This record gives sequence, C-alpha cells and structure tokens, in this order.
Amino acid sequence: MAIASRLERWAPSLTRATGSLLVLLGIIHLIATPFYIGFSSRQVRPEHALLVIAGMRLNHLLTGILLIPLGVSTIWAARALEQTWALRMAAMNAVVLFCLPVLLVTTMPLQSLNAPLFRLAILVVVAACLVQTAALAGVWAARRSRSR
Repeated sequence: MAIASRLERWAPSLTRATGSLLVLLGIIHLIATPFYIGFSSRQVRPEHALLVIAGMRLNHLLTGILLIPLGVSTIWAARALEQTWALRMAAMNAVVLFCLPVLLVTTMPLQSLNAPLFRLAILVVVAACLVQTAALAGVWAARRSRSR
C-alpha cells in the first residue's frame, strides 16, 4: 500500500491529534502565564513592572485562548476531511501552525529554552506541525492520484 493512501486513511486521526495538541498548547500557555509573569516581574525595574506585566499577561492569555479554538476547529475539520470546506480549514490551520515554530525560532532568546514549560510548548508545536503536514500531504496526494 502506498504511503499516500496510508496517510489519507490516517489523516482524520492525525488531524484530530493535531487539534488536540493545539488545545494542549493553549492550556499550557494559560498554566504557564503566572510562572512567566512572576519570572518576568523580577527581571525589570519595579517602576516598569506593572506595564510590562500587563502587556505580557494580555499577550500570553490571548495566545492561550486563541490556540484552543484553533485546535477545536482543526478537530472539527478532521471529522470531514473528505469535504472541501474541511480540507481548506485544515490547510489554513496548518499554515497558521507553521507560523508558530518560525516565530519561536526567530523571536525568542536562547535563554528562554531553559524553562521546562517552554520546552514542552516547543515540542508540542513541532509535533503538531509534523502530524498535520503528514495528514494533509496524504489527503492531497491521494486526491491527486484519483483525479488522474
């Protein structure tokens, strides 16, 4: 059996796994927020801490909250990958997902890799990217081979 047809068969499960990883990443973000805020508040001058912490809290909470519906919509798309709307939604979510590790690599200082929750988040993002890519590649390859 060709790899594309196997991936197509596994695509709904892989896409559900991706969605679950995104929901998990959102939850990790929400759990990590107080730890991140506590660490960051000790790194800035006291007179600047309130403003810095407010921005970081907003950013971290907003990201965590937005990752959860991204994951849920990916899970919903997995249920109907044979339909065009679901495949398009899964592809759009994959594009957004690919932006996450790129942003992590290009914007985060190397010292941030020392935080265990940050390491876990990186692993979850990379795993979600790989899983979603494999799932969509299988579906597209199988569709292309059937249309020939």
